[in-house]
Formats: sequence, C-alpha cells, structure tokens
Amino acid sequence: MDQSGDETFFDKSGIDEIPLITKCTDSCVVLVGTTGTGKTSTLNIYTGNDLKVGEGAQSVTGTTVSVEDKIHVGGPKWIDNPGWSDSEGRSDNLVFKDLLRHMQVNHCYNVKAVVWCIMPTPRMDANLQAQAKFIDMFTPDDEKTAENEAGQIWNNVVIICKGKINPDLSADVQGAVMASKQNSVHAEPLSIRYEFAAPEILEGTTEKLRKESLRMLTPGEIRSELEVLFSKLPVPVPVVFANQKCISCGQEGDPRLMTDTCHRNKKTGHTGSLTQRFSRPEVGAAMGFGAVGTVALSIAAAASATPLVLIALPLVLAPGLTLGGHRFLNTASDGASPCGGFKITDMRWSCCNAPELSPGGCSELCDLCGAVWGSSAKPCVMINHPDINMQKEMDGYGVHVKKHDLVHIE
Repeated sequence: MDQSGDETFFDKSGIDEIPLITKCTDSCVVLVGTTGTGKTSTLNIYTGNDLKVGEGAQSVTGTTVSVEDKIHVGGPKWIDNPGWSDSEGRSDNLVFKDLLRHMQVNHCYNVKAVVWCIMPTPRMDANLQAQAKFIDMFTPDDEKTAENEAGQIWNNVVIICKGKINPDLSADVQGAVMASKQNSVHAEPLSIRYEFAAPEILEGTTEKLRKESLRMLTPGEIRSELEVLFSKLPVPVPVVFANQKCISCGQEGDPRLMTDTCHRNKKTGHTGSLTQRFSRPEVGAAMGFGAVGTVALSIAAAASATPLVLIALPLVLAPGLTLGGHRFLNTASDGASPCGGFKITDMRWSCCNAPELSPGGCSELCDLCGAVWGSSAKPCVMINHPDINMQKEMDGYGVHVKKHDLVHIE
C-alpha cells in the first residue's frame, strides 16, 4: 500500500460519516512500542481516560492495564503496558508475556488493532526487529487447523510515528515496515505520524502549516485521524491460546507464556544413590551363622574327643568372612581405596539395584543438573539469548539455544 501521499487519511465525504471501530465487547486495541513514543498519551486522547504519562524515555506505565473507551461507547477495550527497549525497565520478553497473560485472564481474545508506537526511523534497527517479532507472535500458526494463521495480525497493525523527519510518511516508518515484512512478506500495516501541538505552535502558525507540514496536531485532530485510520481495519483477529506441555521441563500452557528456561539434553542415568551390594543385616546374619557354627563345631569336637570335626570350620566361617570382607573393600569407582590400594568396585544403585558400572541407566535425566527429564524441577539453562534487562535478573543460568519439546494436552 502506498502511504507516502496519504498523510491524514481523511474521508473526503466528510468526518461525520466515518465509522468508528467495531463494537465488540471482547475485542481490544493493544498498545506496544518503545518507551517514550506516546503510547499512553494516545490512549488518553482516543478513549478519554487520564492515565499517567511521562515526559522522557523512562517508562511510567509499570504494569499492563486495560481501560474502557469512554468516548466511543461500546468500542474495544484499550490495553496499555510498559514500553519496550527501556534500558532501566523490565525485559521486553517478560513485558510481552505479561501482556499476553493479561489478555488471557481478561478474555480479550480478539484484537481489533495493534497500535505500534515508534519514533521516525528510516532504517530497520535491532529494536524494531525485536518488536516486530513480538507483534508477529500474537498469531502463530495453529497446527490443529488447515488454515495458516501465521502473520494474520499484520492486517490489523497501525504504526503511529511520533514526529516528522522526512518529507514522506513512508520514509519515517520505513524501518518498522521493513521489520514487519521480515516476519510476514505480505505485511502492509497502516501508518500515521504526528506530534502533540504545543500552545505556542497553535498561536504562531497557520492551521495548514501546522497540520500538513509540521504534523503538529491537537488532541481532537489526533482522535479524528485515528478514527479514520481504524475504520480501514478488517474485523478483529482472534488470538488463540494453546494448551501444550514441554516434555523436557514439564511446563504447561501456551508456549508464549512459558519461561525461556528448560533442561539441557537427555541422558540415561539413575535417580538413587550408590549403596553396598550386601546390607548390614545380611553381613550380620552371615557372621552370626559363622559364630553359631563355630560354637557347634567346638562342642562336637570336645564331645567326640577328636579335632577332625574342626575341618568344617572354614566352611562355617566363609559366608560371614566373605560378605564382611566384600563390604569392607567395596567402594565407589571414584572413591579412595580403604586398604592399601586394594578395593572392590561392586556398588549398587538404590533405585534399581543395578551395578554401578553397568551401561545405561533406569531413568531419563538432564545431562546438566541431573533432574528427572520432564519434571518440573528448576530448569537449568536459558533456551534463548536474554536481552540486557533479563541478564540483570539472571542467576546462575547458562544459554543453550533450543526449543521447548511440545506436545498438545487436553
């Protein structure tokens, strides 16, 4: 769509005939974008609310909130959340997960518009690429359906550019449009640009210069132009929340809401500990048998007045001496020798009674932390490279790039 020659998107037939956005009780308008690009100010202007706004590049919106549209009665809710790319704020990844979780909890399943607030950026920088990737995640492809849902959200994206640098609108939003096409080649987001007109601008310039050349608008003018732009959008796009499970780390729910942590790789091993092959009661019983046998043979030898009976003494003592000696010398393969460099390596695993040095194992485990594979024990690796703000919150995690191993659950 060629947007360079269409600055205001006014309907030539007159403002009074402009339809407002679809009145769906469960639909919503989602605000996203870099901190300081006027997200909350835009919400206030369009909906008549009075949420706190900031003056600088530090986010004022601390949590995800949804508000009713007080001006367009019956219109979609508007959802505001902390800005992205805030070096002093939270991780963009966590902010997006909070946004999705808020939509899920509040049953906002149909997105009328994603309002993407940016600064004039002709080039596609890393921030725009990351933000476009998050926007694209609103509508991943659902493997259960024949239709390809991936990229559908871009039909309902509106780019709001705060300010004007280049003569043409298309140049100021070019970076964001290029980032959107990286995710969906058919992406054609609508766009608009403006600044909030200061009192001195209103007094010192003509209306034509202010609105067309400077693009400095009053709240009423901004609202009117947004109404025209929203009227061009198709029906709301459904955001579907899946119910899946990672068989590697046990997390359940929508994959977009899962933490980016998991277990590393699967191996076979044992969940028990190494124990002696012969237990203390077994050794004690064998020793006791030998003691009783020794006494019995001694009595027999005395009664028969011949020492030949004592020839059986080694046979009586052998079981106890063998088991006791085995237990004394038996040590783990990596353990120190208990007696002058000589030892036996015949320890057994308590979980399955298999020999220590037998190949394989009786359980599937994580090769890094040793937790049972698929258990909900604390995951041990990050599976995506964390952004700068997430790195500040990390404690003892390494990065092992992989995907959650997902299966559908009922």
